[in-house]
Amino acid sequence: MMNQLRKGVGGFTAKLLLALLVLSFVVWGIADGFNSAGSSNAVVTAGGTEVTTNDYQQAYNQAINRVAAQLQRRPTAEEQAGLNLESQVLSQLASVAVLDEEARRLGVGLSDAGLAQRIADEPAFKDSSGNYSAATARAVLQRANLTEEQYAAEERRMSRRVQLMSSVTGGLALPKAFVDALGNYNGERRSISYVTLPPIPADQIADPDAATIDAFYGDVSEDYAVPELRSFSYVAIVPSELFDPATITDAQIEDEYNANVNDFTTAEQRQIQQIVFPDRAAADAAAAELAGGKSFDDVAADAGRSQSDIALGLRSADQIPDTVLRDAAFALPLNQPSAVVDGLFGPAILRVTEIRPASVQPLDAVREDIRQQLAAVQANQKATEAYTAIQEAVTSGASLSEAAQGAGLPLVTIDGMDQKGRNADGVEFANLVGGSDLITAVFLAQPGIAQEPVNFAQGSYAFFDLTSIDEAHERPLDEIRDRVVADWKSDEADRQLEARAKELADRIKGGETLAAIATELGSTVQSASAITRATGPAQIGQPATVAAFQGPQGHVGIAPANTTGNWMILQVDEVAPPADPTGDVQPQMVERMADLAQNDLLQSFVGLLQREIPVSYNQGAIDAVRGVVR
Repeated sequence: MMNQLRKGVGGFTAKLLLALLVLSFVVWGIADGFNSAGSSNAVVTAGGTEVTTNDYQQAYNQAINRVAAQLQRRPTAEEQAGLNLESQVLSQLASVAVLDEEARRLGVGLSDAGLAQRIADEPAFKDSSGNYSAATARAVLQRANLTEEQYAAEERRMSRRVQLMSSVTGGLALPKAFVDALGNYNGERRSISYVTLPPIPADQIADPDAATIDAFYGDVSEDYAVPELRSFSYVAIVPSELFDPATITDAQIEDEYNANVNDFTTAEQRQIQQIVFPDRAAADAAAAELAGGKSFDDVAADAGRSQSDIALGLRSADQIPDTVLRDAAFALPLNQPSAVVDGLFGPAILRVTEIRPASVQPLDAVREDIRQQLAAVQANQKATEAYTAIQEAVTSGASLSEAAQGAGLPLVTIDGMDQKGRNADGVEFANLVGGSDLITAVFLAQPGIAQEPVNFAQGSYAFFDLTSIDEAHERPLDEIRDRVVADWKSDEADRQLEARAKELADRIKGGETLAAIATELGSTVQSASAITRATGPAQIGQPATVAAFQGPQGHVGIAPANTTGNWMILQVDEVAPPADPTGDVQPQMVERMADLAQNDLLQSFVGLLQREIPVSYNQGAIDAVRGVVR
């Protein structure tokens, strides 16, 4: 939420803060901020600035949530330790603490007037008219679980950090020599000749002995491991599956039609013209001319009105807000001018040039539409009733199977599913209702704890019961020996082909020609012209592109080819630098590199501050938070 609240900070400031990647989640993520010295629950102390246990706990939870989003489940305590999350969070908190301490020591601040202006300029606090609204601001802060005092304090801290960081990186620009070098790197073009070696069939590779396959499996056993598998049952409530138009009777359709006939009625419409006059005297004079036989169009022209000026358009009665005008227009006969009407914009004379009578669609024309609508309403009602019935049954102690049976819905059992929705053999479970939403919920669930239903689409829910967890484990070699042997043969065939490619490349380096090698292989020499590091992968593949740019003109290299199993021997025929290096550098790339340079500078600045400002850690407070968070 604080991210959203600060989108109006300004372009340069936002880029600075986004560039400070190592600090980003702390800069934006702490609602209550850092405290000046004096509290007794500090986790990190930097000079006179402290990080409280609440700050640390919130930051730690954010780090865990980011990992959970990637794993699609909460990381275990062992995984958190393996990822070194605790040290990372403490390091990031200490970095921001020294920034705040330096700002405090320098007296960097934000005046009350400046704070008021920042709050008034905050886009999230503006109403529909674009003006600052105190009521809107309070509502936004309430949704973000922030008090006005907390937000104001955080804005002051944010302003101090921005001012301090701007003083470090302000005016930083990439030198022209760097941009030119980047352009030369991007724009350099090469032409190559190459020959492709076809793959060696794996069935031509002799079976390995026991020692070889044992050693191979020992190195790659994790690749064959069975991932964590979870078994569960679920019952899905999907309105579309409860949709059954055949159950809607003709009597229901007729009742719906009669009750809502206005929905099938097109109101009378009239093409209306009006001549508005500056005063009643002018209007009365025009009415007299009309009565004397003058045409409506001529009267309009005399009043200085064009045809577009007098056209109100084709309107139904409810489309005319002026009730006096509406009543007069819908009482007029066709092509007869009205008497003078005192409309909202002055006295006027009206004429109706077209009348389209009201019409009602017959029941038979809309019968099937009504059937579909009623069936959709009925499906939603059934879904709501099923949701309530299952929830009440489970809350009362019934099993999910019993609850599903009571609601008239099938219970689906899934035996051993991994986080990608596959079984132990890697086969995807078909027709898994709820898809990734259900899978994520299952892998975030804890055994023995009641689970909330999963809302995976509008109006669609899945109740599930986690029945067992099979931890990830490695398979014994004997269980999958044939598969491992086949994989070893495939790898061995590729190794032998790579060795053959190296041997042939060495012969070219020794003086033989690529054409002679191609003839020996029964192949032909192919070419790729004017490739760059960006365009090469589409023509010859990424590995071959890298190899083509690893040496000067005449360079010989090898690489896997685009076609799976093939290898390529290539020779660089021509190297051409770009005519205009800067033309090969996109503005976004320059901006990105400038951001990285700013990031490096800011990290160096933070490192300097950490050497100058004493930073201490409260291990007891850290241990206490660890016990709560993990």
